[in-house]
Amino acid sequence: MAGRLLILGAGGHGRAVADLAAECGWTVAGFTDRSKGPGVLGVDKDVAALARAGKIDGAIVGVGNTALTQRATLFALLKSAGIEAPSLVHPRAVVSRSSAIGEGSVVFPGGVLGAHVVVGDNAVIYSGVVIEHECRIGDHAYISPGAVLSGTVIVEAGVFIGAGAVLLPGITVGAGATVAAGAVVTHDVTPGATVMGVPAKPAGART
Repeated sequence: MAGRLLILGAGGHGRAVADLAAECGWTVAGFTDRSKGPGVLGVDKDVAALARAGKIDGAIVGVGNTALTQRATLFALLKSAGIEAPSLVHPRAVVSRSSAIGEGSVVFPGGVLGAHVVVGDNAVIYSGVVIEHECRIGDHAYISPGAVLSGTVIVEAGVFIGAGAVLLPGITVGAGATVAAGAVVTHDVTPGATVMGVPAKPAGART
């Protein structure tokens, strides 16, 4: 059920999520963030109090790829307060009927989810991402525009995948890992590692 939606984060990604929410029939009630700007309610606002007062019907994390840990923390706040975090799928995304998308996850226009894809909670599937059959995307993962995940890829929790990256079939990307933009991943990526290049090779851990 669409209604009034609060966006947690007022930066570029938060504004993009607001546009997506509107396309999905939600009314954006405002933003909460440390920054100031039109419609920003301020980080000191009690999100649970807004829900209890009937001022919002749901909330969603609008913090982008530079703060994946913060994304997880904010999502946990919503869950603990019992606030609905809807999944948002753009009308111009293509999602198989056999796929499943978790709470608070977003799929932007041009995203393609093939057969039996499972997306966890609070994940971001950006514009033009292709996720083929039987892939599993973990909670809080962030997949940047134009990335391609071939069949049976496993992306664990908190992974960041850069724009235009390609993951070959059967690859597992461990929790908290980073795949750089344009990388072609041909082997499993260990948790917390950063890989880049063609073919992708380790470049150190995420800081």
